[in-house]
Order: sequence, then structure tokens, then C-alpha cells
Amino acid sequence: MLRSFTRLLALAAAIVPRVLAAGPTDSYTDADPAQSGYLPNHNMDPAVVESSEFGVLWSTQYNAKELNWIRTVNAKTGAPLNARQVHTPFLQAEIGCNDIPDTIGIIGTPVIDPATDIAYFFAKTYIPNFRTAGNTGIYNGVYFFHGVNVNTLEDVFPPVLIDGSQSDNAPAKYFIGGVILQRPSLTQIGSVVYAGFGGHCDLFNYTGLVIGVDVNLKKVVTNFAVESGPLVPQTNVWNQNAGGGQGGIWMSGMSLATDGANRLFWVSGNGVGHENKAVPASGSSGCKTLGEAAVNLGVGEGGKLSLTDYFQPYDYEGMDGGDQDFGSGGVVLLDPGTFKGTGVSKIAVTSGKNGKIYILNANNLGGYKLGPGQTDGIIQTIVTNKAVFGGVGSYPLEGGYIYSTPTGYPTYVYKLGFSASGVPVFSQVGRTAETSAGRVGVGVPVITTNQGKEGTAILWMADPDAGLRAWHAVPGPDGLLKRIYMPKAAVNGLNKFQRPAFGDSRLYVTDAQAKLSCLGSPVNSPLTCSSPVNFGSVALGSSATQTISCTANIPITQISQVTVGDAHFEVSSSDLPQGAIAKGATFTFPVKWNLENTTVTNAQNASYGNTAPGIKSTALTIQTINGVDSYSTSLPISLTGTQVSQKPFLVIAPITVDYSGVVITDLENIPTVSLPFVLSNAGVGPLTITGYAFTSDELDDAPVFTNVTFTQQPAVLGQGFSSSNLPPVGTVIPGGGEVSVDSMFSPTDLGTYTSYFFVYSDGGKAFTILEGSASTAAIANFSISTSEGGWLPEQNLIMDFGKVAPGTTSSRQIRICNEGGSVLQISKSKPPNGVFRPEDPNALHESQNIPVNSCAYATVLFVSNAMQPNTPDQTFNNTWTLNTDDVNFGVREVQIIGTVVSRKLGPTNVAGDAVYQYLGCYHEVKPGGRLLITQAYVSATQNTNDRCQTECNSGQYVFSGTEYQTECYCGNVPPANVYKSDEIYCNYGCSGDQSQTCGGIQVGTGGFISIYYDPTRFTPSDNDTSGTTPAPGTPQTVKQVGNYNYLGCYSEATQGRALSDKIPPIPATGTTLESCQTACQGYQYFGVEFANECYCGNTINAGSVAQTSDDVDINGCSMPCGGNQTQYCGGANRLEMYGLNASVPVPTGTPTGPTTPTTPTGGPSNAASIGSWDYLGCYTEATAGRALSGKLNPVPGATLTNELCAAACSGFNYFGTEYSGECYCGDSFGAGAVLATDGGCSMTCNGNANEYCGGPNRLTTYKLNTTSTSSSTSIGATSATGTTSASATATVPAGPAIKSTISTWSYYGCMTEATNGRALSSLLNPVAGATLTLEKCATACAGYTYFGTEYSGECYCGNAFGAGSTLAPGGNDPAASGCSMLCNGDQLEYCGGPNRLSTYKANATLSGSSSSSSSSITSTGVSTGTSTGVSTGTSTSTSTSSSISTTPTPTGPITVQTLVGYTYLGCFSEATSNRALSDLQNPIPAANVSVKSCAAACSKYTYFGVEYSGECYCGNTINAGSAKVAGTTEAATGCNMICNAKPLEYCGGPNRLNMYQVDTSASARVLLVSTTPSTVTSLTSASSSTGSTSTTSSSSSSSSKTTTTSTTTTFQATTYSPTPGALLTNWSYLGCANETTPRALSSASYTSSTGMTLASCFRFCASTTNNYALAGLENASECYCGNGLQNYASPTYTGCNKPCTGNATQICGGASRLSVWNYTEFVPPTTVRQVGTYLHQGCFPEPAQGRLLSGGKSYTNATSMTVESCVNFCAAAGASYAGLEYGRECYCAASIPSTAQTTEAGNCNKLCSGNYREFCGGVSAVDLYKNTPGSVGGDGMARTANMGNEAVIQPNTTTTAAAKRKRDTVLGEGGMAARMKLRWERAP
Repeated sequence: MLRSFTRLLALAAAIVPRVLAAGPTDSYTDADPAQSGYLPNHNMDPAVVESSEFGVLWSTQYNAKELNWIRTVNAKTGAPLNARQVHTPFLQAEIGCNDIPDTIGIIGTPVIDPATDIAYFFAKTYIPNFRTAGNTGIYNGVYFFHGVNVNTLEDVFPPVLIDGSQSDNAPAKYFIGGVILQRPSLTQIGSVVYAGFGGHCDLFNYTGLVIGVDVNLKKVVTNFAVESGPLVPQTNVWNQNAGGGQGGIWMSGMSLATDGANRLFWVSGNGVGHENKAVPASGSSGCKTLGEAAVNLGVGEGGKLSLTDYFQPYDYEGMDGGDQDFGSGGVVLLDPGTFKGTGVSKIAVTSGKNGKIYILNANNLGGYKLGPGQTDGIIQTIVTNKAVFGGVGSYPLEGGYIYSTPTGYPTYVYKLGFSASGVPVFSQVGRTAETSAGRVGVGVPVITTNQGKEGTAILWMADPDAGLRAWHAVPGPDGLLKRIYMPKAAVNGLNKFQRPAFGDSRLYVTDAQAKLSCLGSPVNSPLTCSSPVNFGSVALGSSATQTISCTANIPITQISQVTVGDAHFEVSSSDLPQGAIAKGATFTFPVKWNLENTTVTNAQNASYGNTAPGIKSTALTIQTINGVDSYSTSLPISLTGTQVSQKPFLVIAPITVDYSGVVITDLENIPTVSLPFVLSNAGVGPLTITGYAFTSDELDDAPVFTNVTFTQQPAVLGQGFSSSNLPPVGTVIPGGGEVSVDSMFSPTDLGTYTSYFFVYSDGGKAFTILEGSASTAAIANFSISTSEGGWLPEQNLIMDFGKVAPGTTSSRQIRICNEGGSVLQISKSKPPNGVFRPEDPNALHESQNIPVNSCAYATVLFVSNAMQPNTPDQTFNNTWTLNTDDVNFGVREVQIIGTVVSRKLGPTNVAGDAVYQYLGCYHEVKPGGRLLITQAYVSATQNTNDRCQTECNSGQYVFSGTEYQTECYCGNVPPANVYKSDEIYCNYGCSGDQSQTCGGIQVGTGGFISIYYDPTRFTPSDNDTSGTTPAPGTPQTVKQVGNYNYLGCYSEATQGRALSDKIPPIPATGTTLESCQTACQGYQYFGVEFANECYCGNTINAGSVAQTSDDVDINGCSMPCGGNQTQYCGGANRLEMYGLNASVPVPTGTPTGPTTPTTPTGGPSNAASIGSWDYLGCYTEATAGRALSGKLNPVPGATLTNELCAAACSGFNYFGTEYSGECYCGDSFGAGAVLATDGGCSMTCNGNANEYCGGPNRLTTYKLNTTSTSSSTSIGATSATGTTSASATATVPAGPAIKSTISTWSYYGCMTEATNGRALSSLLNPVAGATLTLEKCATACAGYTYFGTEYSGECYCGNAFGAGSTLAPGGNDPAASGCSMLCNGDQLEYCGGPNRLSTYKANATLSGSSSSSSSSITSTGVSTGTSTGVSTGTSTSTSTSSSISTTPTPTGPITVQTLVGYTYLGCFSEATSNRALSDLQNPIPAANVSVKSCAAACSKYTYFGVEYSGECYCGNTINAGSAKVAGTTEAATGCNMICNAKPLEYCGGPNRLNMYQVDTSASARVLLVSTTPSTVTSLTSASSSTGSTSTTSSSSSSSSKTTTTSTTTTFQATTYSPTPGALLTNWSYLGCANETTPRALSSASYTSSTGMTLASCFRFCASTTNNYALAGLENASECYCGNGLQNYASPTYTGCNKPCTGNATQICGGASRLSVWNYTEFVPPTTVRQVGTYLHQGCFPEPAQGRLLSGGKSYTNATSMTVESCVNFCAAAGASYAGLEYGRECYCAASIPSTAQTTEAGNCNKLCSGNYREFCGGVSAVDLYKNTPGSVGGDGMARTANMGNEAVIQPNTTTTAAAKRKRDTVLGEGGMAARMKLRWERAP
């Protein structure tokens, strides 16, 4: 079975097929290696192709926008076999070039190695943060080289990164994938695959390249630059247009040609350097500037390329200036068996946009100006004045032909002839009657024959407009090619630059809609007959007979008919079988070629029977009536033969010699045009020429002839026409011979010239028409239309659409007129794409001709997107680049601009602007309730956004939102971006104005709300994910009160109060945070609860724990303070908890600090004591050294625990652990080391994941207690052994339950909302939401059939359910069904949930339910057990059966199979006597559980699992009895309950867990599950926690080896050698890079001979004092950082093989090799906008004299300067202004000079010495801050927000500083620069 290798091609999102080389008829390259276009091996029989049996066998449609996909399909049926996307494609929008729309991926046609079935190709994609900040961006664009097995599509070796490779002939040039394009098809010579590279619309700094990759060595072995040497621009500014010399290789997709002699031929485009000037140069001169050249590269040892020969046209500089790109057509090597002559053994042909076909000697291309008069020294130049995109095709039989298809013209046929000296000369002898598409994209001609036989040649063309076309390849007597009509279904516009691919009697093409089609004839033929049948040579006047033999393949009832396409071939039906034919029977019949009654003459108007000598072919067709169905009823047989005339026979070709137009610019120097024509003798006998004559009269009007004489030379052939080598009268041409005649057109004045030139002989007479014209040059006139319909002056290149309304289409026009005397041609056209686009894609296209005194137009449309009202104006920009062949015109770049202005609604401010701006469409699925909690009104007929905004504005709300067409909501808490959705979901028209959008609903996912915001009180940020930051003036969670820091929202204790030392009285004016802080001064903690209650204490009592969510609606701390409504003061049984801030400098003696931990936590903890050491606290590093410097890192970092550090620091007063693996000892603290309160000691120990070992610049610190002998105890959390500290366990009251009956109502179930409205819509919200209970809703809905409660506080009544409302899956389990929100008025009842209603039915009872007025339903899976925060290994649950029916789970939820960093194991049962995973249970609230959130909570464990919709479990082993459940569906396995936080995912089921395991490719942990218990030894790598193995013991040691009996299987950990793309936490491996000079990464570095690990290097590079995106480890012990690799460094090398000094299981580079990692969460530097009341004023230059800030305090800190420290310093000094400069200097002042003005923001580009994520001024440039008390509200919070530093790669355009802020940040030494452009939105 043949398999077709296909790929999506981004030229027009095409799919180009390639058939695997499984046989001699298959294709594995683009055409043949020589690019000749002749394919004799595909059994394409013209008799079959021309018959009705030839058609479309199958078609397969693909997505045209799916780029970087590779696919295999069954070549016979089209059935898909395999598919794979190899990379994210590159975005076309980033480059501003529209040659390839949408995205760019695999462009060049792959090559398949038939010996290995491996396909090779290049793919364009990104490496995030590779050269600049961000996931995308031109500068992060790269190319990978792939080799994939075509049977599986899997990589046979890791993709080879091409970026960074240096050019062999120009070492200063290196490869940057983002600025370059790989369009040509690939070529393979030996083990090296070669590819050509060009540019994107001549943009950016690029050089044409030929890259060679050795597939055995798997690396780049050669890189040849087209442009090199001192005359070529050489800069390292990637976005500098023409900065690299250009000379791109693109050739309309053709391959680099090779003849198997270790050489490559190609042609290049426009170049910048011009080494060749006036002086001629040979092809071996070693020219370095090879733009506009045909080039021969020699392939040397190891695949290295070097220049062997070249040809550069004498006028190549003018071609550069006129965009007449030589490189638009490829090089074709012709068959040397036919195409050769005197002095020429191999011919090469090329052509381009300049309208010339160049015939070259492939062994001596021609150099520069080596011809007569310093013209081209080549075999022949055929001047057509017609642009060609793509090369020629060739046919080496029947004398030899080449074919060329200029854009918008027919395909022209040129036949090989010879001069008198035997030099090859091509003459035009024919053409097609049909013209090609008048736009770029016509394919390259391909010629096939049936097994290489003459007379069977077919010319194939793929046309972007007309589709697939075919002709008989040899012209007829009339000079035209006979058309072979294709099936109608195949005539569709095909992809640009396409050549059909051929298999056995089949071909494959793709159209512009990405449909792959196979054409051929049915394979089920009734007969097998000898074909083709060759009659040989038959003399005119005679005949010949051949016998055809046939065998029946099936039973045939009858042969019904036999026909022949040419009457000279005779067959009689009586010679064929007359009756039935049995299967397997054979028969024969004769066919006669009868030429007995023919007239052997070429005289005009001869009678029927005339014929001309030559090869003839036709089809004989047998029609059958079959005895079996599904077989063809028609069989074509090909008949061929050669007609021979014994007499001479004169033929002259071509019929017309068209010299086209001559442009006259100087009457004294009129150019001439030369073209050959051929006189040939098609007979056997010799032919004698008897005379010549010409006339200019019409031949049917009694013309007057003039005889040609030879008295003057050259001989005159008519007015303006002559020949220098016309054969004299009497010349004898032997039989079959020919003579090539050179003719010239030499006009004497303007006008049209015609001559009918006759030749007379004893073999008849013939004539050809000579025609040409002379005119003045074309002159282009250019203009752009105005909005009023007029035209702008020619020099105006701005097309300004002005302001337009959203959702409208506006238009302007571009006009180019030809005011000269010759046809004007458009040589370059790069139209816009996107919101600006041409109305007609073919308008003003490249190669379009504009006649004299005519104009061509293009209408540009501005199709503005629909916008919501009150959206900020959006300005769009684009360009259209144009050029013509008018040498005085030059490149014109039209700047197109337009602004979309949205509709303004609602209240306005004093400036007349709308108070509210549109924020977005949000999904109403917030677990804690609605996104905007206050419902303003419901109106079935009058709801609009402007009315709703007016309502919300009157209540001074920050946010306004409309939903369900009729509802209006207001609020002050911003909606989290996690709920932001596509605008398509907000599609409901408002009830009061259908032209406005008021939310929407999506079946199965719930409602959507259209939200607006007040920009003066809220600043949106893409980084906002919490949705908990209130706008100023609304309640806020205050982070600091006096000398206390906010710790979080805490629950009350299980017994007694969380804080019980003091309960201050409530002030008469109500409690505020400040009043409670004052009352609790001196205590370690204070907390506020129930809005007015204040509590103080030194200990947080048992059971009081921090809530995991920061959302007040979820954590419960949602009550405003009684004395200050802008602050939150806890909630019901929830405390706003604050801890004492002891951040004062610690003296060099004994420091002070807490002796007990600050807060209890779950998971890892700090021991209160370790031996004789007591826990002291979390301390910062010292300001100018180490906090503890007596002894540094005495313990290997890979195994560090606090116990090991304590033992190593024996004899010292203090020890501290830092960065998970660092240990320090000392007797005193260094200056600046203070107690930290930011929770920075959050990194677990490398040797024990259940202990904390400091953090970045934070030390977990212990002090020697000489009086203590206590042992190690755990503080308030699970220890490494699973035990907990002793504390009383209180019984938790029974939780909420579903009430089965409410008075006369019975529970109906949890219902979804309706599809297009409310589930219950008769009565809406009759009860106040704040006090809603089920009982109140039941009372209010009396008289209705149903009532339902939703979102805790909504009540709805109705007699029927709206369409689409169904019972939610999950039954009576609130978590599973979604009806899990508690009633606002009764926390022991459930009142629905997001888009879920707890529903009751009147006068109905449940089977088996209680008859009492109220009873509870507890379903399976709802735990009734008590909780102490630590699992006991058992759980208790009860369930009650009921008759409530449920509907099947709707389609949509999926089992998450792919999760970065994890492997999905399957659906597992619970363990037999414990939880399946028991190390950490339910670390997140049930409402927040999804697969991803559980993975994040279990990040320190080997396994995690989700269960019962809302339960999350973590562990390092899967406990005994838990096993994978058999089944292929969720219903079969039982893992079919929907996640609470993500309804489109499954989260286990009853006693079923969706189980996941850490991906072992990114972790050294190797612990797997076996099926039987065994005693094993569990080993963990040095970098993993020693406490991570399962144990049933009640204690553990710090050893990394633990023996236990458990159901596990273990494997020995081995060295982790990552492959490119591997992820380790948030770091992605790029590969092994070469070291360079200067260093590849030179911005920061450190060395550790004993403690280097991947993690320590990652921490070092990503710390705030470094903040780099790339980390590289070298030579086992060295760590280097930077934001981009040096120019010549590339992560494509081998040699990274040295184990890290701190962890032998990890690789840390090698000798001069770096293991390079990319930080995927890198945050580029930003400007701090506000510190306290100080607002950023801008970047100010230092004045010429003095300082900007003078007279105040100042200081310098080279290591720890931050914006915050400087501003606080100046604030303490009472200064109004604070400024930072040089990254390390701080200045304060009371004022600034009145003349001070801002400068470009990019001048303040120095990073702060203490925080590389902030800018601190620049060189003589100051980041200035001003004290602005009005910027802070009464709550102490800023009215403006610091902007998120979103990295954005800008296109190659110029923008104003008002809209964009550009930072050019110099990082590192040696001048290495990483240029980062940051986008800023202006603060109000």
C-alpha cells in the first residue's frame, strides 16, 4: 500500500502531497533532483487521461489554518493514517508581510529518503524568552530541522535547532529564524539535506543562506551566505531592513537543483552589495556579493559548500532597483542526452521577473559581462518581456522542448535547434491557447510520458485560478498545444507555486481551501490489453498493421463497441469476439494504420487527406457489457507511430515570431531584439531552398511581394526585420535536418511592424509572421483617493480612513495610471491583511500589466470589528508596498491608518466622556456567588446598559453588569480574569434595546454577564487573577496596620477562641482595624471578627487555620468593619488575622525575635526545637554580606535538612538554612539581617520535604539553647512521619444538608438553568437575597408548582421549567450536582449554586422520605465524619436512597489525559484500609477542586488524585488495595463526577480517583506501584525529599534510605539527561550550547565546587537581584545567567555530560558546554508606578548644570537599591521628591527646577541593583517620584494601580511615546544587549 506524505503549506494554507518511495513510480522529492520537470516513470497514458475513465478518485478536506502539521494518508483511498503537529506555528502578523497568510510553519516541500522512510523538513516556530522577553515575537522566532519516520510520524532524532549557526564564508553572520523564510523545496545529497533561505518581503536584517544538515551527525555542517565581504552591510540589529545584504533564495518554491555530481544550483533575488561593476569577471572570480545571480556551489568533504561558478546578468543593478527579482524562478538542469551541442555538454535554464529566459552552460555559467559589448556571455537570452515566477519544464524526446509560463500569459513552447556551428539554440514553436492566472502563483510546468515513449508526452500545469490543466506536450501544425480537458471537479483554484505529485497512474493536487485530491482512472478494468501499441515508422502512401492482445479479467457479456480517435487507424468490430467472453479468456485483433491515400504536401487549403510527417498518437477505446458489477465499461488503448515522407517536406517554426515591444528612450540609440526561427526538413529526401520573399500586405488582399536578396547584409526580411545568417538560395537541408536562423528587429521609429516572410523549396513553401512594435517608456502616476472621492497628490503616501463606527466597512482606493508609451508592469505588491485588506485580492498584483493611457485600481477596505459600547478608541495601522518597472517610480509604501470609535452610553463626566468603560464578557461560575453581588433591578422590557450604568453610578459602584437580557447588577470587587470569556458568549440583546448586548448563556456551561467599569476607580490588568482587589472607596483587605502585618483570614479555634489573651471592648463608634491594633499593642497577634469584635493573643490556638482562598466571598472574611466600611473585619467565625512586625535592625550581639512559630500551617513545618537548638524565626540576609558567616555550606546541598545543618554548626550560637540546600553557621548576625515577616522562608529542604529550609535571601534560623534538652517536635503541622502536635480535637457540628421537605413542598432535585432564559420565570426574586432561606422562598412562591433557589440568595417561582433546564448530574451530592451554595439566611441549608437551582415541587412527596415538615438528605460521598486537620486513615459516610431521577451526564466533560509535568495513570479504586493517597488530604476547599488546582496543591508529592468532585489527595505512594479500574469509559470506571471548579473535567467518583503521577522525565523520583505487597528498599535521588517515601512507622530519620513493607516497586534513580523541551518545574530545557567569547551567558554567574544543582542555579538566575530568563550550567560547578544567548552560541551541540557537583543525578553542562534552561515564568523589568503616596512622574534628564534633585539627602547602594527603599528613605526625610539614577543612586529634594521636562522613557533603562525586576533610572536620567497624598484614599490604598509588566514584541513600525513605552536594557558585559519593548497603558 502506498502512503502519501502530506503537509500543510502556509503559502495559502495548502497541503502538498509526496508519495513514499515504495516503488519506481513513487515521488519522494519535489519533481526530479535536476528540477527538469520531466517525469517518465508514472505510467501516465494520454489515452487514459483523455478518456472518460480519468477522474477524481477521492478528496480529503483539511483545515487550511492548521500549520506545522504533518500527516500521512492512504494514497489509494485518502483515508487518514497519522497526524501530528510538530510545533506552534509562527504568527504572520508579527512580520507585516502578507505573502503567507495567518501563520508560518513548514513551507519548503520535504524530502523523503527512500532507503530509510524518513522525511526531512524545516519548521518555523518560537522559543519563549530565547532572545527577548515573551512567548512570541520575531526575535524569538527559530527554525528546527526534523527527521520523522513516515510510518509513525515520530522524530527519529531530537529536532535540530538551526538558530545561532554561523556562515562558513561570513563568520560574522549568524542564523536568526524569526527574520528569515525557508521556502524552497529540500534537496538531499548523501547524508546531508540542503535548504535555501530568503526573507519576508525584504524586511529585517537577513542574508540569503544555504543550510546543510547532516542527518547522521544530526547537526548543521554547512552554512553558505549569499552576500558576504566588505561591501555588504553587516550589523547585529535584527530589525534593520537590508542590514544583512539580502540576496534571498526563494525560487517560487523550487528546489536547489543537483545533477548528482556533488554540486548545487540555485538563483538569488535582490541584493544590496554590488561587487561587480564595470569590469567583466569570470564565474570563478570568487564574487562575494551574489544577489541576482545563478550560482553553482560545490559540495566538499563533510557536506561543506563553496562557490564554484556563477552567472550575474550585466544589468543586475538595474534589476535590483526595479524589483525585477532574478530569484523568482529556479535553475533547471536539462537532460544532457538530448540538450547539448558544440562546446556544451549540459544546459541550465533560469528565468525571473525581468522577462528574460537565460540558457546557460551548466559547466561554465557565464560570470559577469563576458559577452559581446560586455553583455551576457551565455548560450542564449530569450527576451519575452514577461515575468516568470517559477522555472521552466522540459521534454527531452521528439527533438527536445522547454516550456515557460509567464504570469498572465500562455505557456510558451521552445524547441531545441542548432546554429550553423552546432551551438544549441531554442526557438519558440508553439503555445497554449489558454492563458495562465494573471497573478503570482502559477505552478512550474511538469511533463510526463507513458514509460518514456515518444508520442505520449503530457504537459501539466497547476493554476491558482483555473485549477489543474493538461495538454499534449508537442505543438500541432498550427503551433498550438492540444488541450486535454480535466474532470470538472478537479478544475478549482490550486495552491500557489504547486506542481502535481505523481504516483502510479495517479496524481495529487491541493486547492486553495486545503482540499487534497487524487486523480486517476478506475483500477478495476474488465480487460488487460497490450498498450501502448507502436506502429514504428510508416511511409506516407503506405500502411502498417499491428495485433493487439487482450485477456478478460472478469466474465464479459459482450464487447459492444470499438472506436478510434484518428480515422487513419482502422479497426473492424468483426475482428473482435462477438459473444460472451469467459474470465481468463484471451483474444487478439488487428489494427491498421492506413496512410495509402494521403496527400504529401504542405500547400495551403489542401483537401482532406493531407498529413504532415512526424509522431502521431491516438486512443482506441473498447466498450464492454460486463457480467460483474463495479468494473469499468471502457478501456482506452494508446496507439502511436511515426509518419515518414520519402520526399522533402518544409516546415518553418514558429508560425509567429513575436519580438514584443522595444522601448525607445533615445532615437539616436534605438535598441534591437534578436529571436531565432527554424527551417527544417520533415521528409526523408534532401530539401533545396529555392527562394525567399516578404510582404507587409494582408495575404488575402493580393499582396505585393519583395524578393530577398543577398546583395546587402544583413539580409532584409521586411521593414525593420533582418537576418545575418539566412541560408543562401540553393542551400540543401538533409532529411530530418534543420537550420536555425537568427533574426533581428531594428525599428527606426515609433509604431507597429509586421512582415509575412515566405520560404520556397522543392519540399513546398511555408511562411512565418514577423511582428514587433516600438514605443516610449512606461510612466507611472500614483495617487490615493480621499473620503470625498477626489485624489491626493502623488507624493502623499498616507491613506487615512479617519474615525469610523464599529462593525462598519469603509473604503479608499489606490490608483496607478500609465501615462507613457509602453505597457507598465507592477513589479512588487505587498498588500495589507487583516482589518485593512483589498476588496479584490488580485487588484494591483505583482506582474499585472497596465496598458498605455489606462489606469489600474485597488479598493482598500477598512472592515472594523464590532465593539461593545464605551470601549476605548482603537487605532489600526498597516501598509501596502508597491513598485513598477518605471525606473523613476521607486518603492512606494502606503501607510494605512484608521480609528474605530465606539458608541457612548450611560452617564457622562464633566468632560463628556462615559463614566463606565467596557471591561468584557465574564462567565458566571464563581464558586462563592455572583461576580457582581448587588442586583439593581430586573426588567423584562426596559433593561439597557445605559440604564444599568445609571443605577450603579447613583449607588457609587465601580462596576455595572447586565445579564439574561433583563437583569442589572452592581459591585465593587473586580471580576477575576479567570472568568473572562470570549465575546461570542455575550450574545443576548437587552430587553430594552436589542442593539445592545446584555450577557448571554451557553448550554451546559451557564450564564455570562457584560461588565463595565469606572476607569477613575479601577485599572484593569492582564495579571489580575484573584478578582479580590476592591476598587478604592470599597471594602478592602488591609495588608498592614501600624506595626502589624496581615496574615490571612483564619477560622475560629476548635475549642475556645483563636486568640484568647485579651478581648477589648467594642468602641462606641464601631471597631476599626486601627482601634483593635491599638488595643492589642504588645501582643503577638490581633484579629477582628463579626465586623466589631477584637481579640488579642500571643498564640493562635489549636484548630484556627488560615483559609486557602484570598477571595472574601470564599474565605468568609467579608464583613466591613463597624467603624470603617472601607475595611474588612472578618466574618462569621472568621478572623482578619494580623501578626506583629518586628522588622528592626538586629544588633551584632544576640538578636531578638519570636521563640515560637508565627502561624500554624498544613504540610511542611519548622520544628520548635532540634536537639539543643530553638527555632528563632525567618531572617533576611545581611545588607553587605552573609547574615551568618562563621561557616559556609558544611553540608552537601542535595541532602540538606535542618538536623544535618544543626550537627554541622556545633560550636556556634546560630545556624540557618537557605535556598533549600544551603547551610550557614555563626555567633552573631551581620548588619542588616532582620526578622522577615513576608513568609519568604517557604522553600522545603532538599533532604526533607516536610521541613522548611529558608528561601531566596531568607534563612530558617535556630539559636543554641544551652539549658534545653528537648527533642525535635513538630509545630502545628504534619511531620515527616505523619504525626501531629498534640492538640484537643473538638467535635465539629453536623454540616448543611438537603432538606427533603419544606412544609407542603418536596425536594425535586438540582436543576440547571434554562438554555435561553430562566428555568423558573413566573416570579423573580420575591425574597430579599441577604436573608434568603428555603422556607421564605417556599412561602413567597405559594400558588406555583415549583420554586428554586440559586446563588445563595436568589428565589424563583414557576409552573413549568424553561427549555433546556434539566436535572444536573450528581444526584443528591451537592458537590457533584453544583447545588452546593449555602443559603444566606440559613447556613445549614443549600440554596443552589452557579446556574444551579435547589428545586422543590408543591404537593409532592418523595418515595421513602419523611412526612415531617423538614428532613435532611445525606448522599453517598458526603462525609459526616469529623475533621482534625489530619487524616486518621478512615472516613465515615452515610447515604439515604431516594427516588429522585437524574438525567445522563451531558456531553462535554472530559478526563484530563494531558497535564504538563504529570502522567495520567487512570481511574483508581480507594485503598482497602486507608486512603489510596494519604500523605496530604484535601489541601484546597472542595469548591476550588479541579485537576490543575489539585496538581498545584500536591506539587511536592509523587502522586495526586481527585475524587467525589471536590476532594484532592496527595501522596508519595499508592497504598495497598488501590488499583486501576478496568473500563474504557467514565461510566464504566466510575470516575464520572464533574469537578466542582471546572465542570468540563471529571474529578473521580464515589471511591474512585483520577490518578496522576509526576512525569519521571522531569524528576529524579522513581517510585511506582506493583500489584503485590513486598518488602522493598525505596531510594530517592539526592534532589528529592527523603521523607517522600511511604512508611507505616510513627517516626522517620533524615536518611535517604527507608526500609518499609508496602505495595511498591522501586527502581534505582539514574542521571537525569533532559531532552530539548523537557520541563522541570517552571524551567524548560533548550539544549546543550557551545561556550563563546564573550560568554554565551554573561550577565551573572557563580561557582560552587560542592553544591551546584539545577535548582540552585535556577534560583540564582531567577532571583529578584538577578531576574534573568536563561540559566546555563557549565563544567559541573558553574552557573551563568542572561536574557539571551550570545550571537554565535546555539543550543544544538553535544558534550553536556558532567554531573552537577551538588547532585550527581543531574547534568550541569560539560567542558565549554552549557546546559541551557529557559524560565517559562520570566517577568521582564518594569517601572514601579507608585510607592505609598509617591507617584511616578516620568523619566527626567539631569540638567546640564547641577542636579535635578539637589539640597536633600542622598545615598548609594551598589547591591540593594530598590525603588521602594529609595522612596521610603526620602519619605522619612520629609522630601517631596525621590529619584533614582544609575540603578544604585537615590536622591531626595523638596522641589525640582521649573524647566525640568521628561525625556524618552527608554533612557531610564538601568535595573535596580537590589531588584532586577524594577528600573532605577539610567545614565544621567532619573526615574522621578512625587509625594501626592491625593493618590491614596481614606483607606490608605492607592487610587492607581502599578501596571503589570506585560512583555510585548512590537512589529517593525514606529509608535508614539504616548502609547508605547520602549526600554532598551543593557544586560551583562561586553556590550551584549537584550532589547525589551514593554507595553504600557496610560494611567488616568
